[in-house]
Amino acid sequence: MSNPRGAQDTQTTTGTTSPSPNLTGDPQDATYTPAPAVGEQPPVAVDPVGAGTAPGPTATDTTVGTGTADDTDLGAGTGGEYYSPRDVDGDGNVDLIHTRIEGVETITHIDEDGSITLVEQDTDGNGTYETGIAPTATGIRLAEDLDDDGTVDLATHLDPATGAPVRQDVIEDGRITDTRLDTTADGNPDVHLIDSNGDGRFDTALLDTDLDGITNDTLVDTNGDGTFDLRTADTDNDGTQESFDTATDGHLGSIEQFEALIPAEDHYHEQAGTYPAETPADQTATDLA
Repeated sequence: MSNPRGAQDTQTTTGTTSPSPNLTGDPQDATYTPAPAVGEQPPVAVDPVGAGTAPGPTATDTTVGTGTADDTDLGAGTGGEYYSPRDVDGDGNVDLIHTRIEGVETITHIDEDGSITLVEQDTDGNGTYETGIAPTATGIRLAEDLDDDGTVDLATHLDPATGAPVRQDVIEDGRITDTRLDTTADGNPDVHLIDSNGDGRFDTALLDTDLDGITNDTLVDTNGDGTFDLRTADTDNDGTQESFDTATDGHLGSIEQFEALIPAEDHYHEQAGTYPAETPADQTATDLA
């Protein structure tokens, strides 16, 4: 699982909540101002990874950003760095800040108390904002539109203290179909959950129980009842599953134990119709290939 913290590090600082002569009520007619000179400090930001930041709305699983700023006016006639605070609703307070820093276009959305709720970026310079970073109740969510079709394809959840990825979701047609989790915080995914039949709920779990990057056990719910009825295992750790076990009594466990690793308020539980009360305190250490 790669560390996408670099995309987040290009965030700019936010504006204040007081009126500014650089504000405009219509982002189409926003006035661009030069980027602050070296040593000159722009208005202080609320860091979305800092302690005490109020959680904002999570970027949706179907879109990245809202396209608030007009893509056609970016860097009009300059090509340099710039900083443009904007008052979209005309109330005299900054609602978003549009910047270009080292060629990366960024729109930072700000709520009424000055907290950052969403950061959108055009990291490849093609005029579309394919990356959205938003604080959540449990950390930070980095959403990416990998094919520029306007929908999220990959969502990475970051630890708010370290910025390390702790979970990564593959999203197809607005549904999470594949999730990799790092439950041991060693920087490598250790549980791989798959929705193989497209019904919205995971039915397969791949586990690397000895944390060496090789899948040791694969559990499958073949009939969709929430319990695993097939287990295959790599007994000699050569990367090939040699043995298998079947069950009808539920002794192989259920998908719920892994769904409980996903926060209860997460979009996955909405699509799957599962709402765990809390994560079990005595989780078994697992890891995924």
